[in-house]
Amino acid sequence: MNYVGIDLHKETSWFYVLNDKGQKLDSKNVSNKITELKKYFETIPKPFQLAVETTYNWYFMIDLAQEYTEHVYLANSYELKAFAKRNKKTDKIDAQLIASILQKGFLPSVTIANKHTREIRELLSCRIKLVSDRSRNIYRLKNLLDKIGRISTGDFTILANLKKINTNSLPSNYKIVIEQYKDIIIFLKKEIYKLDKEIAIIAQYDTDICNLLSIPGLGNFSALLVKSEIIDIKRFKSFNRLCAYAGLAPRVSASANKIHHGPLNKNRRKHLQWILLEVCFHFIKSEKKYYDKYLSIRQRKGHNTAKVALAREMLKVIYAVLKERR
Repeated sequence: MNYVGIDLHKETSWFYVLNDKGQKLDSKNVSNKITELKKYFETIPKPFQLAVETTYNWYFMIDLAQEYTEHVYLANSYELKAFAKRNKKTDKIDAQLIASILQKGFLPSVTIANKHTREIRELLSCRIKLVSDRSRNIYRLKNLLDKIGRISTGDFTILANLKKINTNSLPSNYKIVIEQYKDIIIFLKKEIYKLDKEIAIIAQYDTDICNLLSIPGLGNFSALLVKSEIIDIKRFKSFNRLCAYAGLAPRVSASANKIHHGPLNKNRRKHLQWILLEVCFHFIKSEKKYYDKYLSIRQRKGHNTAKVALAREMLKVIYAVLKERR
């Protein structure tokens, strides 16, 4: 068995190939053009295992590599840093590191989402960014209205409230800027609505999503985001593993008789953590026992700690729903 490590970049990728004894077979920088990559994959001695670091553009490399070998891994960038040299870093060294750890069997890897899940993730990511852009333009509009002494209160995601903005007697330049902001907000609102319709269509044909919708706080978007981030609940043998994956477990540092619980771990699924913290208040208010628990923890440890604790409670329900498919 041979082992291939790839340091992937935008235009080129550095390949480093080792044999089963850890000896170098090849090291080469290859263009990311599909034709060039296919030519190089043909030259790699078979059978081989391959690992790519989780850069932003790993999709095409993984899909292409799977045509040549069944053993393809996605290296966890966060955990890979523990193996890296501190004083020297090049593309060749990074590729060699990945190949070497893969050959030794210590590669920290993450689950590779299938093509359908990746497509859904990109759709959801697009909606997140559009909502963020809309919010940004609303803040800019309100900021301008405050500067010129006009009323800026109200929900400007509602079309009627935008129309109420009075620009009479304002200089023409102010009118132009305000109308531009209004047009952008209205345009983004329409695009978000289109995406929501697509998301609703996808959600209605997925049994897991229909089950998740029975949980207070989860709608089509949030349920689909949770499902796409988890991928397959069977990969988690216990709730604690899912909790750590979602970034809702605190860091633990234990030495001798001392145990220190720190902030939430940064090695997590960012969007999964974000959506659980966003919607957990609807879950908290759904039942008295959850609300009482939130108030109890908030009184002792503060709002943020209580929010995270109840997000964990919500994740427990999600785990049970997906595990038991009910």
